[in-house]
Amino acid sequence: MEKIKYTRFLLVKDNFYKSPEKVYQTALESDFYAPEHATGYRSKKVYHEIGIKEKLETILGIHINRWDTDPLEENGVFYQGFSEGKRKEIPGVHADEPYNDITVVVYLTPGLPYNCGTSLWQHKKSGLMEPMKPKVKKGETFNEDEFLYPFERDSKIRNRWEEIDRVGYRFNRMVAYPSGVFHSATNHYGHAGKNGRIYQTFRIGVDWDSFKLRNV
Repeated sequence: MEKIKYTRFLLVKDNFYKSPEKVYQTALESDFYAPEHATGYRSKKVYHEIGIKEKLETILGIHINRWDTDPLEENGVFYQGFSEGKRKEIPGVHADEPYNDITVVVYLTPGLPYNCGTSLWQHKKSGLMEPMKPKVKKGETFNEDEFLYPFERDSKIRNRWEEIDRVGYRFNRMVAYPSGVFHSATNHYGHAGKNGRIYQTFRIGVDWDSFKLRNV
């Protein structure tokens, strides 16, 4: 299991894109699919506006040392999250791997309710806010699958989690946090296309020693 190096934070910036309607239209025209290996209805291609990497470095106050362009790495892909219809999905609480990345989400559907934002969670039974490897005594073995199973089992059972932070939904709002913290969409919305919750996700590798908020 990956050793956690990050500083825990939650950052919000409004008016992220200068022309968000253009990005939203690009998302609507994208081809979406649901991969077998993971949940989430996502675009087959990434969208990287010119200068977006440098923009994120400035906003986040950190040096990006890995910038993926393969859609499978989910850096710049669009997602659709629906609360109704055949593609209905209950947002599951999870942590993204690698845990030491930063996950950035940009809300792209205009006019959605505030409760369609992002929540950070604490697992009630374990008390954990991230999948930290427990201390193992000398001679004992650590089974990662066995350790992660309770979190995966409880992922969509909300009464087994305590919401500790929430960012409200707002068109063209950017939200960022360490990929390893337990998080989820607060709620999805709609049933298809323009009626759904469309957002973009960036998954970026960073140098935590360069993080300007570390000692704030």
